[in-house]
Amino acid sequence: MQNVAPTRRLNRRSRDFLAAAAVIFLGGAALAILGLSLHIIQLAVPSNPGFALYDAARKALILAGIGLSCAASLMALRAATWKTDSALARQLGAQLTAHFDRRFVFIRSIRKRGIGYVDAALVSRHGVLVLHISNRKGRYHNQSAQWLKSRRGRWRTLRWNPSRAVLRDAGKVSRYFQSRQLTGIPIYAAVVFMREPPQLQLSLHEPAVAVVHASQLPASLHSGYLARERLAAKTVQQIVDCLYH
Repeated sequence: MQNVAPTRRLNRRSRDFLAAAAVIFLGGAALAILGLSLHIIQLAVPSNPGFALYDAARKALILAGIGLSCAASLMALRAATWKTDSALARQLGAQLTAHFDRRFVFIRSIRKRGIGYVDAALVSRHGVLVLHISNRKGRYHNQSAQWLKSRRGRWRTLRWNPSRAVLRDAGKVSRYFQSRQLTGIPIYAAVVFMREPPQLQLSLHEPAVAVVHASQLPASLHSGYLARERLAAKTVQQIVDCLYH
């Protein structure tokens, strides 16, 4: 199995984002300095009929400069913390390499405009399997797309809903393909938990999507995703190029 992640592209995007932040910060600093200069160097006096407009303009320059500088700082922080690869996805990919040959491509940490962020996707002639990967522990019950967690002996509704999250990701991937004239692509979805019992205990009742432990993922795919080949090799390569580059 080919286990890949577009880290170079993501790193380049992070650098570009950081460069844009630097330009915005310098622009904001220039505006703030200009506004302060207009306070120090009085180009109009209070008795001047246009002083009110002049005073408002120099204050606006300072505020705009401070606002741009703050926005640039947040952009720089975002660029520095940009997730380029998921440790969980790397771990899952390493486990799957023993079960699939090179006709399968496991793409980790997909981040594209129009999709957003997706943990991973398994691409082959069988179709595209979109994966949501979790390292949570505890006792969970999943019925359809509803999730409950056992806390102190009581079942409580889970705010975090991995089924809906992965279905949302699969929908975005499907629309992204359609926007690039890749139609009729079979897309599957699964929630994968990296922890095993007793750290993680799952009870399932007609789940909306496949929900499995990582160790069970290959076996669980045989009746669905792996049941038959559905795509030509050329189409598979187009999908990989679409998600990876």
